Amino acid sequence: MNTELLPQRSPLSMEEDLLAQEALWRLLRQQARLYAPESSSLPAETAAALAESIRLTLGAARNPRILLAPDLEEQFRLGRRRLEQKVELSRQLWRTACLTMPEMENRSLSDTLRSIGGFWKRYDPRFFAQNVPCDIDYQLSHPVSEQLQGVDYVNEWLRRLCLEQKFLSQFDPALARAIVARSCPDYRRLLVNLFEPVAVNALGLALLGEDPRSLSIPTPLRRRLETRFTALTDAESDAALRSGAKSLCAVLGIEASQTTRYLDDLALGLRPRLCAAVEAGTLEFVFLEVVSSPA
Repeated sequence: MNTELLPQRSPLSMEEDLLAQEALWRLLRQQARLYAPESSSLPAETAAALAESIRLTLGAARNPRILLAPDLEEQFRLGRRRLEQKVELSRQLWRTACLTMPEMENRSLSDTLRSIGGFWKRYDPRFFAQNVPCDIDYQLSHPVSEQLQGVDYVNEWLRRLCLEQKFLSQFDPALARAIVARSCPDYRRLLVNLFEPVAVNALGLALLGEDPRSLSIPTPLRRRLETRFTALTDAESDAALRSGAKSLCAVLGIEASQTTRYLDDLALGLRPRLCAAVEAGTLEFVFLEVVSSPA
C-alpha cells in the first residue's frame, strides 16, 4: 500500500506533513483493528478506504492541520458526532423531498427517492463515511460537485431537489406538466429534469414583464424575446438574463439566497443555448408554448 496518506499537494511543511502522516497512521491502525479484529492485515484497497473515511470525518480536506491537533482522537469523536447530525438532517431533507414531489410522474425521481430511503440502513459512517450506498439517477438542473462525499453529497443533493420542487409548487400543476411534456413528451420514463423547462419559461416571461405563472410563451412573445436578444453581446445577454432572474424572484416572492443563486446560475447557463437559438433564427425550442394541459 502507498504510504503517502495525504494529498501530494498538501499545504503543510515537510516536517508537518510527516507528523500528520504519523497521526493518520495511528488512527488508521485503530480503525483497522476495530474493523477486522481477527485479522492482522487488510487489503490495500480497504486500508485506503478507511484512511479516506478518517480524513472525511476529521474534515482534513478543508483543514489538514487538524491532523496535528494534540487531541486528535477527541477531534475524531467530534467528527463522528457531526456525521451523526448530518445523517439526521438527511432524513429530514428526504422526508421533505418526498412530501413536496411535483404532481407529475417521473420514474427516475421516484426510484431515486426510494433508493435514498434506504441510505441510512446501508451507510457506514464509522468506517466508510465517504460512500454513498444508494442509486441517485435523477438529474438535477445543477449537479452536485463530486468533491462532496458520503452524507455531505446526499444532503446537498436533497437540498437542491427540495429547492427545485418548492419552485415548481408555485405553478399550476397542469401547466407545469404541459411545459415539461412539451420539452420531453416521454418525461415520465426518461432521465430528465422537471424543474428546468418550467424555470426557463418562467424566466422568459419575467424578462418580458409578463406574469411568469402563466408559463406558456406563444409565438408573439417568443418573437419579442428574439428581437430583444438578437443585437446583444454576450455580456449584455448575461446582464439581461440576470435581471430577468431577479425579476422572477421578486414576482414569486423568492428571498432565500440559495434559491436566488440557483436561478441566477440557471439564467447564466441559458445564455449559450439562447445565443445559438437566436443565430438559428428561432427560440421555439428554448421558450415553449403550451398547446394543451395533459392530466
